[in-house]
Amino acid sequence: MRKFIIFLAVFLTGCSAQQIQYSSIDMASKELAASVIEQVVMEQPTKFRPEGIIVSTSYIGLSEGHNAKGVAVSNHNDITNLVVASANIKLSDINSRYYFNSISKLELYSKRDWFIVQLLNEEKRVVKRFYTRNLEKGKRLIDSIHFMKISAKPFGVE
Repeated sequence: MRKFIIFLAVFLTGCSAQQIQYSSIDMASKELAASVIEQVVMEQPTKFRPEGIIVSTSYIGLSEGHNAKGVAVSNHNDITNLVVASANIKLSDINSRYYFNSISKLELYSKRDWFIVQLLNEEKRVVKRFYTRNLEKGKRLIDSIHFMKISAKPFGVE
């Protein structure tokens, strides 16, 4: 029984993400920081990669694709073999914005072959995760977002 508990503890520890302590360093410019953010985000695996990205001085904007909802109604008349149909389709964009002045903390984790950068808001909740297989790219992403964060104007200030 004791061996089973030790095995279970080791197994569960191996499945969880391990936080990597990292303090960001300064970037050379906003243009370089925006370029790094764009590259690392767009190099994510397909299931995490957005369709598009915009990096402004105040936010990261992600286009996650389109959402389509449809309703179809039809009626068939047996006597005349006439079918009357109507369709209503609503197409909408799925977009997300992550404002630099709303990011309170950036965290770096390692899980198996992946490095995960987490963006936390003022309530200390994870609002977005970015994935990379390269530790250096994960660190540069943190550096870039941190640089844009300290360069952004505080909320409600022009």
